[in-house]
Amino acid sequence: MPRLTINVRDFDPFEFTWLYRGLKYKHTGVLSLIAPFMAFLLVLATLVDGTFGRASDFQLWDDLRRMAGARGVPPSSTSFPLMRDVASWFLAFTVVSGALLLHREWQHMSTCLSELAKSEAIQSRSRIRSNVISRILLIDRLVAGVPAHRALSTFVDKVVSSLRRISGWVLVGLVVASLVLAYLLVLGEEHSLFQPLVPHNLSPAERQQWLEGAYRNWWAGTEHVTGHALYLVIAVFAIFVILSFQTVGFVAVYVAIGMYFIVEPGADWLNRDGNYGWTPMSRVYRTVIWATALLGTTLTLVLAFMGIQNYGWVLGLGVLYIIFVPLFLGVPWILFRNVEKIAKENRLREISAIIASRGPDVLSDFEFLGPVVAEITRCRTARIHPLRQQRVISLWTVVTLVVLPVVLAMAQIFFQLQFGSG
Repeated sequence: MPRLTINVRDFDPFEFTWLYRGLKYKHTGVLSLIAPFMAFLLVLATLVDGTFGRASDFQLWDDLRRMAGARGVPPSSTSFPLMRDVASWFLAFTVVSGALLLHREWQHMSTCLSELAKSEAIQSRSRIRSNVISRILLIDRLVAGVPAHRALSTFVDKVVSSLRRISGWVLVGLVVASLVLAYLLVLGEEHSLFQPLVPHNLSPAERQQWLEGAYRNWWAGTEHVTGHALYLVIAVFAIFVILSFQTVGFVAVYVAIGMYFIVEPGADWLNRDGNYGWTPMSRVYRTVIWATALLGTTLTLVLAFMGIQNYGWVLGLGVLYIIFVPLFLGVPWILFRNVEKIAKENRLREISAIIASRGPDVLSDFEFLGPVVAEITRCRTARIHPLRQQRVISLWTVVTLVVLPVVLAMAQIFFQLQFGSG
């Protein structure tokens, strides 16, 4: 029986978000202009405050050796102009990279479903699935009475329409949350920043005195008004990007769960994209991996320089990280892990139906059976991976997202490791 053409309404974050309003069709490279603009503001602010520093303040190699506890390195001074603060350079890089990744992710999301439908990677079910999970998540209610071939489009349309109605409130909530979390971050840095560079063999009182002096001399400390204000603005923007990524990502996971119940996975058996029609999904997942990796690396760096014992100041971001990493990386894998199996089973049934309708003589009808047997073999050996990524990306992600933060935390808790404090 021929399939009904599935109607699709794309899940388009640009329709209900404000961050990139009007930039849907702009190349992501245009946003890279944020980098020189941010660099200009940083240089200008530190020149105004007199905290830009000189070439001799650049001490990356010595600071790395101090962090590693190497011997023969002069103790660190408490002077931290912009020229020396390589950690802030990296954080600025992650802010720009995160903004670019978010825009690219939303562009991929905005066309993903229609591309999957066009290639028949997703197909209409004869009957929509239903169980306790779909009822709890209100998926059944959103598609009640809708024909199967229109169910996904109706479901996505209702989700996006609901989000569009509350987009103003969502914006206010994200801004307020960004302000609060950024303020807590800046407050936590006030007496605990530069932990890895504290000189060896200081008493607790001397150690605290050194930390306070380092913060006073830091280009973004509260005593340098222009630099401090700019740092706070950048922190608010960075956290707003993180929260926007997580908010849209949460809804995207909900839509993916809806897809599990509403449509059936298939494949483009012409394999025009090299992944049997599933490349649009793998592109979205790739941006999720890189964005999550950036967040994990950034949190690791912040915790290292603040001291893991001061994690409470970034607890909100940490909790969001712990919740959303398995949600964004694990749930899609659970939902799409059987795509290859289902697609192959359906394809083999289609081939079997064609054979039954022709009724060939298996002993003599070689002209018909030859291509059919070849197609069956090709079907059985096909590798269909909706979330396929390069192996090096996956390995790097695991290390930065999981292993490194856990090692730092365990070292602090069980071995009382104080970076560079001896």
